[in-house]
Amino acid sequence: MPDHSAAEMLADDPESWPNADADPTADLPPHQRQAWSQDELSQLISRYEGQLLAYARRMLNGDWQAAQDAVQETFLRLCREERGKIVSRVQPWLFAVCRSRVIDMQRTRHAHPIDAAEITVQDPHPDAATAALAAEQTDATENRLAVLVERLSGRQQEVLRLRMQAGLSYREIADVTGLTVSNVGFHLHAAVRALKDAVATT
Repeated sequence: MPDHSAAEMLADDPESWPNADADPTADLPPHQRQAWSQDELSQLISRYEGQLLAYARRMLNGDWQAAQDAVQETFLRLCREERGKIVSRVQPWLFAVCRSRVIDMQRTRHAHPIDAAEITVQDPHPDAATAALAAEQTDATENRLAVLVERLSGRQQEVLRLRMQAGLSYREIADVTGLTVSNVGFHLHAAVRALKDAVATT
């Protein structure tokens, strides 16, 4: 897939945008419309693209290109989704779709190993990359914390980032990951305790 941000990708492919003229509910109040407007989609991309890129990149062991592909496909799916079904929970929905796509990509990789020498890695769109990195790499202190986070279990890392970076509630994290709310709380508590212990001993 070409190296573009989600917004550029949608702009290059007008058919991806919802057709407001074809929506019989287009003249209704926003909360009653079925299709997304272009302004709404642009705002959602601007607000969540960086968060989703950071999340996907971590799940994909730092692979920017694959993370960008996953996020672009997430927003394409959003364009096709009926607005009324998810407008009240769009953030956890985006993370759940992105997570599902990343897991599919990981399974494909394991099923079809690729020679690393044959892969050409391109840098992601500069603006999107900067936004994704800003959450974790703004200064030396955060870099140190990021190293400590990497020592947590994969599950602890995921729930911690969904809580601290994406700002999801326990219920929303449960919806994204498939865990129960109590399990989310358990993993978050364990992650925070492990980080506190690590900071105290370094």
